[in-house]
Amino acid sequence: MRTLSEIIVKKDYTVKQKPRPFLDQNNPVIQKGLRLCFIFLLTAAGLGEWKTLNNMLGGLPKAITAGIICMTIAYAIIFPDLKRFKQLKGPTLFYMSLITALLLWSMVIWILNFMNLSSMIRGCSKVIFQSIAILTALSGVYLFGAEAVDLFAVAMCLANGAIMVLEIPSFGIAASIQSLITCLVTFGDAEGYARNLEIHDLTFVFGQLVLYYVVFAPKDTRRERKKRWRMILLCTFFFLVGMKRIAIPAVVLFVVHSFFLKNKKFLKPFLILQGLLWIAFFFLYVYGVRTGEVSKIMNMVGIDMMGRDYLWQLVGGHYDFSIGYMGHGFEYVDSIVANWYSSGLINHPYPFHNDILKVFVEMGFPGFILWSGIQYVIGPIFWTKYADNNTALLYMADLGYMTITYLTDNTAFYFWSTMALRIIVLSYAEKRHQPPKKEIWKPKSRAEMQEQIRSMMQEG
Repeated sequence: MRTLSEIIVKKDYTVKQKPRPFLDQNNPVIQKGLRLCFIFLLTAAGLGEWKTLNNMLGGLPKAITAGIICMTIAYAIIFPDLKRFKQLKGPTLFYMSLITALLLWSMVIWILNFMNLSSMIRGCSKVIFQSIAILTALSGVYLFGAEAVDLFAVAMCLANGAIMVLEIPSFGIAASIQSLITCLVTFGDAEGYARNLEIHDLTFVFGQLVLYYVVFAPKDTRRERKKRWRMILLCTFFFLVGMKRIAIPAVVLFVVHSFFLKNKKFLKPFLILQGLLWIAFFFLYVYGVRTGEVSKIMNMVGIDMMGRDYLWQLVGGHYDFSIGYMGHGFEYVDSIVANWYSSGLINHPYPFHNDILKVFVEMGFPGFILWSGIQYVIGPIFWTKYADNNTALLYMADLGYMTITYLTDNTAFYFWSTMALRIIVLSYAEKRHQPPKKEIWKPKSRAEMQEQIRSMMQEG
């Protein structure tokens, strides 16, 4: 048993403590500064989703996130960490494989079909924005590890909160509150202030965050539990304020799905089977859209198609439902929608609102197999090997939630939704990732040596 003098450790104040050098990787000032810069840049970029600013500058505010990539590069040069580079090599290759495969296939299509320059420029711009979103997510995890998802969620809450405040002067406080209450009570009857808060991309991001914090966020310590509940309340509030009706049942479905499957032994083969079933469903869905059966079902259950089915019919002459159909390349659908608008077929250049059909029309059968196979089959296999089954479950749950929105919306290549799917899963994987165990040499037992000698004698 230790004595009191052994327990009490006296500090020698005669020895001066050397101050920590400023250019130290673990310096609290540097670490806090990085976190503040990360949140500030994401919040500033997220403000670009404010409709007033978006109409003036378009996608320019999203380019602010490139500052995070530059910040990460500078940090990596000053404080190189080869271990972190090696650890993130696998996720980087997986994330970039999808956009690279689609770009290469689009280039083949453009070359063979002699596509015009405008379509190629539009396609390349989409690739650039998708790459920025992916690299921003990777940068966040490189800098902050598992904490990146929390910093990302805080930035999205600040951006959406700022947009709510900026919209109030246009309607007044009383009218804004009344509009918001009416929208929530009527489940989507949005007018005035509430209508302007229908921020598509950010709202779908909050659905992903709700799913993560409800089912997967760590809750072992009291501090983690408090943070988890705080983020659940904030993300749920902004999710409901955005009021995307298709997203709410989708979140509930995959929350229940994740709770039921979490920590199950059969998870890996089940998730792979789930991915294959998604792909089979996609082909059935495209066929149903082409024949008009999907529109009939939607009208039968009382869902307002809001002109989507008319656009789906118009595009019918631009693709074939066959294995030999090769596609037209990235952004082809958007270009023909613009042509329909200029020729008077439609009175507004509406988004296509069906990403499953859009990808099939643009990428053809081979490109569609690449798009769906990499995400829905290779994805769960990769995450089970890189981290564990629960990480693969989170990936498939978040992807499944977004897939529901792909059916009648244009969310597959949304900037923030792309970033959220990457940063949420990779942040979670940081805690679950288990590096391969080093093999330690052990001398063979006497029985093993006897067995080895016997086998060698038999061979001789």
